[in-house]
Amino acid sequence: MDMQKLILVVCTAALLTACGTSPKERKEKAEAQYYEEKTRMMQEYNDCITKAKEDQQKLDACERLKPVE
Repeated sequence: MDMQKLILVVCTAALLTACGTSPKERKEKAEAQYYEEKTRMMQEYNDCITKAKEDQQKLDACERLKPVE
């Protein structure tokens, strides 16, 4: 009985490992999320600059939204 449990656990672990995402897929997903976030932040920054126009205080406040290169 103990041997059957051991085999079941090993097979389950192997199956779960095989079904996981590959490192390449995780990297691609992370890169996509990074670029989406960067694009969103750039858009927020541009919107802020547009709304601020010539007001230096507002322009200074927009700097917190400026994406880091």
